[in-house]
Amino acid sequence: MLETLTADLENDVIFGVYQPGSRIIEDRVMERHGAKRHAVRTAFAELEARGLLIRKPNRGVEVVDFTPDEVDALYEVRIVLESAAAERTPLPCEAVVTDRLEDIARRHEQAVEDKDLRAVFWLNLEFHEVQFSCCSNRRLADLISNHARAAQPIRVVKYDDAEHMHTVVAQHFDIITALRGTSHDALVAAVRAHLPASAEAYRKLYERRFGAPVQSGPSTVKQHSK
Repeated sequence: MLETLTADLENDVIFGVYQPGSRIIEDRVMERHGAKRHAVRTAFAELEARGLLIRKPNRGVEVVDFTPDEVDALYEVRIVLESAAAERTPLPCEAVVTDRLEDIARRHEQAVEDKDLRAVFWLNLEFHEVQFSCCSNRRLADLISNHARAAQPIRVVKYDDAEHMHTVVAQHFDIITALRGTSHDALVAAVRAHLPASAEAYRKLYERRFGAPVQSGPSTVKQHSK
């Protein structure tokens, strides 16, 4: 029950049922999901740990509302971590892993065609968890997973962009090809190319909500999305 509640709330945050900056009220969650208070609080704590919720004094629990600069900073860290993991991945990767990745990538591709956005999201997450399980540094892989979860609501911004999603699909197969090869430079390039495109989309969405800043420095990271 607790795992289901946590997953349901995570989905609601990622897909905008609860908007960024909105307050989530315990009693309403209890009523909607038929859950006990302790289960709701435990689920909140788990989603806080994943970077999706934040607890504020005198306000309770709210959905994290990133500024565009915070998004850029998050993706800058992801580029560093994921490039480092690619450099530490033994090549060629075991066939049982790359075959599993190909199966996930095929199902992700079909979900994109079917416009099943929730399946797209979870299959993408599964793909990269399997990908970075190949990294020889377990602590590094865990850090990548934590930062990827924090980026979840940002990625979804580009899900209605068909051209972008077809690029993502192709990049999954590029990563698999690199994992089957022997060049770490090729794998790093494939990984970095796949950290493209939703920071700018998120910035535009944010500015529509709050207005453009009077003065803003250049974005540190130009493209993000995985």
